Amino acid sequence: MRGFVGTSQSDNISEAIAQATKGLKKADMLILIAPFIKAQKAAEYLAEKYPGTPMIGTTSAFYSPKGTDDSSIMVVALAGVTVATGVITNTRKTPVTSILEFEDTLCAMEPEADNTVCIEFNTGNEEKLMATIHSVLKRYDISLAGGSAYGTPLGDKNQVIYNGKLMADTAVYAFIKNNAGRILVGKENIYKRLSPKPHFATLVDRNTKTLFQLDDTPAHEIYTAETGVEKEGIVENMLVNPLGRAAGEDTFLTATASLDMNGVMFNGKAIFENETIYIMEPDDIDEVSKGTIENINDNLNSTSFTLCFDSVNRFRYIAGIGYLEAYLNNLSQLGNYAGILGVGEQINNQHVNQTLVYVVFE
Repeated sequence: MRGFVGTSQSDNISEAIAQATKGLKKADMLILIAPFIKAQKAAEYLAEKYPGTPMIGTTSAFYSPKGTDDSSIMVVALAGVTVATGVITNTRKTPVTSILEFEDTLCAMEPEADNTVCIEFNTGNEEKLMATIHSVLKRYDISLAGGSAYGTPLGDKNQVIYNGKLMADTAVYAFIKNNAGRILVGKENIYKRLSPKPHFATLVDRNTKTLFQLDDTPAHEIYTAETGVEKEGIVENMLVNPLGRAAGEDTFLTATASLDMNGVMFNGKAIFENETIYIMEPDDIDEVSKGTIENINDNLNSTSFTLCFDSVNRFRYIAGIGYLEAYLNNLSQLGNYAGILGVGEQINNQHVNQTLVYVVFE
C-alpha cells in the first residue's frame, strides 16, 4: 500500500489542485481536505483531473511534519487498496434510511477484520450517526475512524465532499481494504483523570449536547470546585481540563464549547443521563506520544502510511506547552502521514473531542 500527500497554498484553485497533485498519475482513492471557501471548486477540479476515482473529503484544516494549516488544500491519494464509497443522507433525523445500502457496500468488499477499515466525514449529529452505522460494523468486526466538518462560516451549513460535490446533512464513507497487509485503528488521549472521584450526569439534554447538572448540582459549580477555574474561564480551560465520559478504565473526552448566562454547559459530545463523568488533566505528553508510536510499531511489522484524525484544540494545547515540533517529529517515525484537524473525531461507536484517532496501514 502507498500513500501520497500533496498540499498547496495557492488561492487559484485550478493551480492549487495542479500543485497538490504534482507527480500523482493515478490512485485507487482520493481524500480532499480544503477550507470552506475553496472546497467546492477544489472538489470539482480534482474530480475532473481523476475521473472515475472514488473521492471523499471535508472542509477542515490539516497538519503535516511542517506544522498546521487552515488556509490551504490537501490531497491524499491511496494506492494498493480496494475501495468502495457511499453516502448516508438525512443524518440529522433519519440516517437509518441509508443503512441497507451501507451494509450492501460493505458486504461487496468481502471485508476482513484485520485489513479493512471504514473512514467517514460527517456534517454533525455524530452520536446518532455512530449508533446507526456501528450496528452494521460490529457484526463484521470492522473498525471506524472519522472526523466532523470544520471551519464553516457562521450562517452556512456544514459540508462534506463526495465525488466532486459538496453535500450538507450527510456523512460520506469509504471502506478501504489494504491489499498488502493489515490496518490498525486506535486513539491517543493525552489527558488523565484529575481526581479518582467520579461525578454523575443527573440533568442533561442529549439532543443539544447540553449538561445542566452533575451530582444534582449545577455542572459549572462542580467544575469550578475541582479545578479552581471560575465560570468565565471554563471554555478556554477545556484545553487543560476537558470532561471525560468513563467506559470502564477507558475515558472518552468531551469539551465545553460555550456556556449560557446561567452557566449551562454546551458540549462537543453528548453526555447521557447517569453517565459517569470525570474532570481531566494533562498527562505526561512525551510519554503518551512516544507510547503511541511504540504501540503501533509493536503491533505491525512495518508502516506504509498513517491517516490521522485530530483536534484543533488538542493542537492548541500541545503548541501552548511548546511540544508541537517534538510531537510532529514523533509521528514522522511512522513514515508518511496525513493529519486532518477538526473539532470532533470518531472511533468505532464513539464521537469524541480533543483526541487523536489514527489509521495505520501496514
